[in-house]
Amino acid sequence: MGTQQRSIAERRRWYLAGIASLLLSYLLLIALQILEHDWLPPRISISQYGLGPWGWMFSMFLLGFSLAPLLSNRAVPNGRVVRVLLVIGVLGCLVMALVPTDAGGLQQSVTAKVHMGGSVLGLSGTPLGTAGALLRHRRVPAPVPLVLATISIVGILLLLVTATGVDTLGLGQETSWAIWQTVAALADLVMVGVLVFAHRPDPGDAPAEHGSSDDIVQSRRPGPAPGTTAAHQG
Repeated sequence: MGTQQRSIAERRRWYLAGIASLLLSYLLLIALQILEHDWLPPRISISQYGLGPWGWMFSMFLLGFSLAPLLSNRAVPNGRVVRVLLVIGVLGCLVMALVPTDAGGLQQSVTAKVHMGGSVLGLSGTPLGTAGALLRHRRVPAPVPLVLATISIVGILLLLVTATGVDTLGLGQETSWAIWQTVAALADLVMVGVLVFAHRPDPGDAPAEHGSSDDIVQSRRPGPAPGTTAAHQG
């Protein structure tokens, strides 16, 4: 197997790993709702799934969700800025997974505030990096990532406003918090799903190990048959 073929095969493995990570996160989120008897939007917040006996499933959900676009980025590289944003998203979700929130959902303790900081990083870095990847490769119409990223960012901003004590929806602070967090999370889950499934690698997505993609294209162009030049010179 040639170098280029090995590169394509390796990127396809990253692509499949991204799909597996995403599907795992989807299944875990559904399982958590079934086990908690609390469907979206939750009674308090999604972070409440991390409390109690099923907290490990919540941690795995967060890691699967945030790692999926990073794995996809290995399959179809998108540049340093996108990679940095996705890493920030993973770190934010890791903080959420390791540091629990308060049982009441109003983020009053130090650990709950740390958890909230992680959620801001996770639910901003991941969607921004995902949107950047989708816009870079243009495999889906540009309005799709732009609209989803806007919904996510608006949800995060209103969540932060709610955290200051403002009842942004008139339904009570806890309910408003839960709804805005759900809005941001669902927009992110949809956008990550679009990225992971749309970014199937092909030979032109990244340079090969011993040449650029332009070199690969050039090498594929038909040239004169062996001996043709010599025949014309003779």
